[in-house]
Amino acid sequence: MAVVNVALEEGFDDDTVIVEVNGRQVFEGEGVSTRTQIGLATSFEVEVDEGEAVVAVRATSQGATGRMRHPVADRLHVGVSVHGGDIVFRTSEEPFGYL
Repeated sequence: MAVVNVALEEGFDDDTVIVEVNGRQVFEGEGVSTRTQIGLATSFEVEVDEGEAVVAVRATSQGATGRMRHPVADRLHVGVSVHGGDIVFRTSEEPFGYL
């Protein structure tokens, strides 16, 4: 098994957010807002089979949707932000730093 850590980062403002990983809904939150001091709203981990992770995110109150795929062998960190009405992803094998 591998782990995908999803961090909802910049641009969330009292949003309803739905996250699916490999076709399975793993998060649904209402009132999701970025804490501007640290650039993070929330984060969570999901176990997946090794191979490829497909992450789909909807911020329904902003009408923003996005989807990305990335290989995953052990641990993958996925940062998700909303910019200009679009979902933007960044990935890393190392944890992101939040102050």
